[in-house]
Amino acid sequence: TTSDMPLANPEKIIGFLGGMDIPVINDFKVGYIQGAHYIDPDIKVLVSYAGSFSDPAKGKELVLAQYDQGADISFNVAGETGLGLLDAAKERNKYAIGVDSDQYIMFKDSDPEKAAHIVTSMMKNVDNSLFRGIKLHMEGKLEYGKAEALGIKEGGVGVADNENYKKLVPEEFRKKIKELEEKIVNGEIVVDTVFGQ
Repeated sequence: TTSDMPLANPEKIIGFLGGMDIPVINDFKVGYIQGAHYIDPDIKVLVSYAGSFSDPAKGKELVLAQYDQGADISFNVAGETGLGLLDAAKERNKYAIGVDSDQYIMFKDSDPEKAAHIVTSMMKNVDNSLFRGIKLHMEGKLEYGKAEALGIKEGGVGVADNENYKKLVPEEFRKKIKELEEKIVNGEIVVDTVFGQ
């Protein structure tokens, strides 16, 4: 996708690597596709499933194929399998999006070249979720036996806003992402989910 990012190409193709074709992984996928199409409806998303959360070699193989088809970035939603995605990004000099925790920080010291290709990560802010649960319990407001989804508004998920993100992603794009986050928080944008609203 065209931008001021040095490794971006003019193709409107991005990738998604899922560990398994299951609802929790597809929930990431539908939001990713919705976000891409919000920016440009012509963006094509190449979707691959490894059939495993513990096969980095398979993850690498699938993402190398995405890069060969014109993707300049791929989103890791594959656990350990996604480590292969990060290897593919390093090998092909393409971009990657990490998942769950800040994968740039994970590799910043041990493999700086790999880390340099990780634009950001989709963070699961488990710390915020746990703190929220404990706080609600302490206040006597926690409803036991009831599941709830914690999104951007509740601090349950977010973008890893680290030094590499600031280095790679132009300020205008970072501002746009913040604007979109605000629209999600205030309900102007409802993020699709496989679990229903």
